[in-house]
Amino acid sequence: MRAAVYDRYWHSQGGGERHSGMIASVLSHDGVEVDLLGHTAVDKDELASHLGLDLSRVNLRIVPDKGDLEVAAISEEYDLFVNGSYMSRLAPRATRNAYLCYFPTPFDADLAPWRRALTRRFGKYVRAHAGGLTFGTGWFPPEGGRRRQWIWTSGDAVLALPPGKDRTLRFELGGPGLEAPVPLTVSDEQGTVLGSFTATSDFVVHRLTFPDAARGTELHFSCATFTPGSGDDRTLGVALSRLRLEGGRYGPREIVAYRFPWLLRDPTDLSFLASYDTVMANSEYTRGWIRSYWQTDSDVLFPPIQTQRLTPAPDREKAIVTVGRFFSPGLGHAKRQLEMVQLFGQAHRSGAIPADWTFSVVGGCEESQRPYLEQVRAAGQGLPVQVYDNAPRSQVEHLLSTSSVFWSATGYLEDEAKAPWSSEHFGMTTVEAMAGGCVPVVIDKAGQKEIVREDVDGYRWTTPEQLISQTARVIADPALRARLSANASVRAEDYSERAFADRWHAIADEHSLLG
Repeated sequence: MRAAVYDRYWHSQGGGERHSGMIASVLSHDGVEVDLLGHTAVDKDELASHLGLDLSRVNLRIVPDKGDLEVAAISEEYDLFVNGSYMSRLAPRATRNAYLCYFPTPFDADLAPWRRALTRRFGKYVRAHAGGLTFGTGWFPPEGGRRRQWIWTSGDAVLALPPGKDRTLRFELGGPGLEAPVPLTVSDEQGTVLGSFTATSDFVVHRLTFPDAARGTELHFSCATFTPGSGDDRTLGVALSRLRLEGGRYGPREIVAYRFPWLLRDPTDLSFLASYDTVMANSEYTRGWIRSYWQTDSDVLFPPIQTQRLTPAPDREKAIVTVGRFFSPGLGHAKRQLEMVQLFGQAHRSGAIPADWTFSVVGGCEESQRPYLEQVRAAGQGLPVQVYDNAPRSQVEHLLSTSSVFWSATGYLEDEAKAPWSSEHFGMTTVEAMAGGCVPVVIDKAGQKEIVREDVDGYRWTTPEQLISQTARVIADPALRARLSANASVRAEDYSERAFADRWHAIADEHSLLG
């Protein structure tokens, strides 16, 4: 039997990749021939080490990113196809298919309300006239005004062209605010350079002609990057506007499609779901929103937690710890480290948290998020706060095994009803902290509600005052702290790798995924 586990973001090596990678690991140990399928070259051994997975029996298969139709064609080679790509709308054609959903984020979630309303009302009239271009990785959401829209690359952006003859790509290249010219190369999936251009602050029309192709072409737009600053900490390359394939007549609807590409999104198109034998949610919280957004039920497959790597220390440090990737609010489910450091500072200065207690803030940080990281560092100046960015896994596990309290604030200051994707969809680090013996004091939202049982193995808060008062209570009562810590480590086993394998096998049996 052959199986593929598809994730177009293997290179990010995040929690979602560990979740889907664990399915591949379990399948391989069951004797299935498994391919990790993706588009960006990664080192399999490095990936396995970073994710803490045994991938020794798994193959890595990297294919050009020519769009969903090409991946669907590849899926026909397999008996089982598991799609673990976030926000994917792929309709695979394997014998059996499963979709691993981290959250059913609407495909127009990043649009302004007025654009979202126009998209849902008028988008259907222009979607058929988009020209067949598919945006892969490396693009930021569209921006601009009424007269012009553009899309920034992040240094290496992928665009898939449909198959055909006499194909010419027309695009306007520029970069509002660029202080110096930026060279750009466009190459295909073999690395052959098809064109070289230069972007300036003004948009200039360019055309690029391509040879005939029966299965489409993967284009890479590669250039140097910069960070705008002044609150904008994105890593930007160049901007492209009004992309289209030439060779036909362009009426009013085609012109609208190219002028306003955000109209082409269709969050109501759920036809891809019919291709799957099961949709798997990473939590009951996600399951509820799948039911709400996608009008379908799902099986819950909690993420696998390496509880065996975390051994609670008998003597705990007088320390609070939080773990999560550093990135600014507005970029997904932000971990709110800045607000936690500020709240710790207020509690420390008021005496609510004793002076001999410390706060460790731990997380990965990409270069584009350095300005936010420095904000967090600045807020901790003069306080017993230590910030660890990109700390090795061994140090993270040591802190989780020796600290006394774990904080989480993901979703703080967010309206869960309007933006449910901004809260913690599950809470992997919360379970890791509990496995290490930390007492969790976490926000009473989303996936955290499923994990932490009030006054059994931790506490959940809704206001900053509750966060501080609950933490102060745990600090002041060693017996309470010991009871909660012991219960937390037991609770974490409900989400262990062994529990994951059992749940996966039950789902696979129920839906006959393995034949």
